[in-house]
Amino acid sequence: MEYTEAELTLRDYFTILKRRYLYLIIPFVAVLLVSIGVSVFMAPVYQSTGTIMVESQQIPDNFVQSTVTSYADERIGIITQRVMIRENLLRIIDKFNLFGNDRRSVPASQLVQRMRNMVNVEIISANVQGQQNNGRTAIAFKISVEHSQSNLAFSVANEFVTLFLDENLRNRISRASETTDFLNNEVLKLKDELETIENQVAGFKQENSSALPEHLALRINQRERAIQAAENIELSIKTLESQKSVLEIDLSSISYNSGNGTGAISLNPEQELAKFEAQLREKSTIYGASHPDITSLNRKITQLKATVATGDHLNETTDLLVGDPVSAKIRARLNSIDDTILSQTALKKEIEQNIITLEETIIQTPQVERGLRALNRGYENAVEQYESIKAKLMDAQLSESLEEEKKAERFIVLEPPVLAETPIRPNRKKIFVLGIILAIVSGVGAIFLIEMIDGSVYGMARLTEAVQQQPLANIPYIETWDEITKNKNRIKIFAGFSVASAVCALALIHFLYLPLNIFFFKVMSRIS
Repeated sequence: MEYTEAELTLRDYFTILKRRYLYLIIPFVAVLLVSIGVSVFMAPVYQSTGTIMVESQQIPDNFVQSTVTSYADERIGIITQRVMIRENLLRIIDKFNLFGNDRRSVPASQLVQRMRNMVNVEIISANVQGQQNNGRTAIAFKISVEHSQSNLAFSVANEFVTLFLDENLRNRISRASETTDFLNNEVLKLKDELETIENQVAGFKQENSSALPEHLALRINQRERAIQAAENIELSIKTLESQKSVLEIDLSSISYNSGNGTGAISLNPEQELAKFEAQLREKSTIYGASHPDITSLNRKITQLKATVATGDHLNETTDLLVGDPVSAKIRARLNSIDDTILSQTALKKEIEQNIITLEETIIQTPQVERGLRALNRGYENAVEQYESIKAKLMDAQLSESLEEEKKAERFIVLEPPVLAETPIRPNRKKIFVLGIILAIVSGVGAIFLIEMIDGSVYGMARLTEAVQQQPLANIPYIETWDEITKNKNRIKIFAGFSVASAVCALALIHFLYLPLNIFFFKVMSRIS
């Protein structure tokens, strides 16, 4: 006959509970006392929160553009880092004596970290649809401070709200001032550069004043007039020379033949030579070299030159009329023509030199124009940059005034911190309920653990399973008076130990922590 594994019934569970009740009570009481102690003695944490709203610029951006272009959440992050520096936190710790004696015993770095854990900055965002920023943007943020004392949490929260407001204002004004200073320095640099270029242009124009492009048309007209004047003078000189030749012939023809004493006029070989040369020059302008007149004049001129060269005509005695008014007039006219020819020749040379100078100037003008154009291009660029930076400087100055008068985007306190009346943690009721659950689980678990460890056999079913035979009879366990007495004494000892422990605990609380009346009042207030 085979015997299956015994299954525990509800009666068996009650039997186990009756037999192992101490293993249920002791863990239950211990865990429950610990949970009660934790819920009662855990220090409360109070939270004080201030809400700061990010208010947009009061004056439209179309009129005055702010120089602070970063987003609000970015600035909040930057301001948070600046406010939460070590020096500020240590100053606040010392100002409000936040950690008591720990200030002298605990390292400053740990206190700073504890202080940072006490402060929380939460950004409140909203969906914003705009031309420049599509998405979520910060519209407000909360500054929360946690501490075991509500008054200190309230004071420190107010301190941080003030720091955030001051730091935001200082940051915006500082950025606007830095922008203004930068643009002002750039304006001064561009102004100096502009003056330098102006001096270069003025010096270049002064150095090349005769070849400036704006005078090119005038120089060309002057050259044309000078060429025309030179041609006129050349024509005038030729006319004067022709007149001179004619007068010389007339003067040479006025002579008397002293041999016969008559008034007949005769010409000597030299005078005839001059006469024929004048006729040759005159006819050469009309006829060619092969013309009979030109050929005849050339033959006569050749013969006269030979006669003059031999000197035979010197034996002839011819005298000019002395004091003849016609001869004197001709000589005066010849002298005047010579003077005029000399002055006209000098004037022609001067005009020709002027023409050369004008031509050199005209040739040089394109190079001067190229250099001047390069200087003017640099000057125009410098002027454009100067005007642009100057306009930006004016905008930056308006933006700085906007920041100083608090008309730009700003932080305003929407909800100031308030003194917390109830702590945010711990939740004593939840801890107490959780302690009861853990106490029950601990007691039941202790019973099952002892049952698994204990190898004793209890009950008919377990005995049948162990020996693989059915018992003939079931005799119930009969407790003796000694066992009953021992169980009663054990209960009394446990009850007395529990009462003594409770009394000792109350005594320690009364003399070492708080008087019992205040303690119970505090416990009830915390539980409530």
